[in-house]
Amino acid sequence: MIERSLIIVDTNEFSVDKTGLSHEFQLSPRVGPASGISTEQEQIEAALAQSNGKVSGADGAAAKLGMPPSTLESRIRSLKINKFQFKGV
Repeated sequence: MIERSLIIVDTNEFSVDKTGLSHEFQLSPRVGPASGISTEQEQIEAALAQSNGKVSGADGAAAKLGMPPSTLESRIRSLKINKFQFKGV
């Protein structure tokens, strides 16, 4: 998106047209800012707790967060979250 914006810009000021951005990864109201959970790690951990450690599927954490399971798995690895600690919670 940034590269495309840089290519088509016709002024000296750079901006990104937000209408082209996907809202696919916005957090669900159940675990988003309205719930008082602030950091990405806390949001992911809350979703994992709600889904008993399940990442994919209709009742998995990825669905609760509104993101693809592969993206969530990547974020779990990079944040060093132990998803198995949420099994049976």
